[in-house]
Amino acid sequence: MGIISYILIGYLAVAIFTGIRLGWHMAVRLDRFDWECSKSQIWTTFTIFVLFWPLILFAPKIIVNPTRLFEGGHLSKLRREECRLWNNPPPCGSLIIYRQGSGRYEETFGEFIFRSDDIEKELELRIGHNTHLADNHEGAILHWLQQRDNQLTEPTLVPEIWNRFQFVADNLLRNGMGEIKCLKCNKQIPINDLHQQDDRDLPGWNFNRLQCPHGHPLLVTERIHVLLRETTALTQ
Repeated sequence: MGIISYILIGYLAVAIFTGIRLGWHMAVRLDRFDWECSKSQIWTTFTIFVLFWPLILFAPKIIVNPTRLFEGGHLSKLRREECRLWNNPPPCGSLIIYRQGSGRYEETFGEFIFRSDDIEKELELRIGHNTHLADNHEGAILHWLQQRDNQLTEPTLVPEIWNRFQFVADNLLRNGMGEIKCLKCNKQIPINDLHQQDDRDLPGWNFNRLQCPHGHPLLVTERIHVLLRETTALTQ
């Protein structure tokens, strides 16, 4: 056997070792959320580092602990946290407090307190009309509220990860339910003083906006995305 053959055998042997090491990590360390959200990325990473294992020489600690190679994206972390909250929700009582904080495109300054009974009725109505919501944040929040202890009178904060609560809050407020505080003004806002500044048929995202009397955004919710095809008028 020539030197080329020995080099190829050595390269193949290290590739096999690398495949076994990474394969063990994939089988033992990755959970169902990694596979559900990043399956193609996981297999792509595995294939690249097995075929081109010399890349590991630039960071040899990776072969000892390949976690960095397979770190799940934002979606897998989100799903993992949602599952944790479903199985171990925080305690809640008869009142729920909600702060949106930073919306998708702008910061908001509203702090809202709702009765758990009102939220539960709203969620049951929503899920009754759209059953697929039972598998989304609406279903998780309803599950959380159904385990509440009404003896707890201190308002419980809605976990930030359940960001679809914004749609529930928007509808409750527009129906006259809830207590409102503007954190920018640092004062309570009578619900009848809420200003509705909703977008209507604008290109791109259209938002529902609830503002305090001084124009501070309290709650901003995405409603519809309008796509417009550019047209050119022809003249003769």
